[in-house]
Amino acid sequence: MEVDEQRLQKRRNHHRVLLAIYAMVVVLMFLLRVRGDQRVEFVFLPGTPLPETCYSRILFDVECPGCGLTRSFIYLAAGRVADSWSANRVGWLLLFAVLVQFPYRVMTLRKLDRGQEPPLARWHASFSAFLIVALIANWLLKTFGY
Repeated sequence: MEVDEQRLQKRRNHHRVLLAIYAMVVVLMFLLRVRGDQRVEFVFLPGTPLPETCYSRILFDVECPGCGLTRSFIYLAAGRVADSWSANRVGWLLLFAVLVQFPYRVMTLRKLDRGQEPPLARWHASFSAFLIVALIANWLLKTFGY
């Protein structure tokens, strides 16, 4: 019995941590801005851009499938849809996925607290795979000039 309770607690903690991470993403969307040179900085630290985080671009000068997602999210938070699309065409879809996590994780935690299996596990895996395919497809289109 103790092992099951430990496993259940680990699952709860997993969903709580993910909920906190997604909340942090949403908060950061509003605390960051894109500079004219396309670097990202905190709104309260103007003139101090954040360091580059894409090792593909740092090491090989090649964009990865996720390049531009941070800028895309920031632009969406500011209501600049066209700029978001230019930064990464899949950004709106990934932001949707982030926002859907809030009701999904809360519902999952409630189900776990009642001793029930969380719903949508199969849907969650399928949607995650779809997002990965969308990112790679967008990257390939961008790589070949589309």
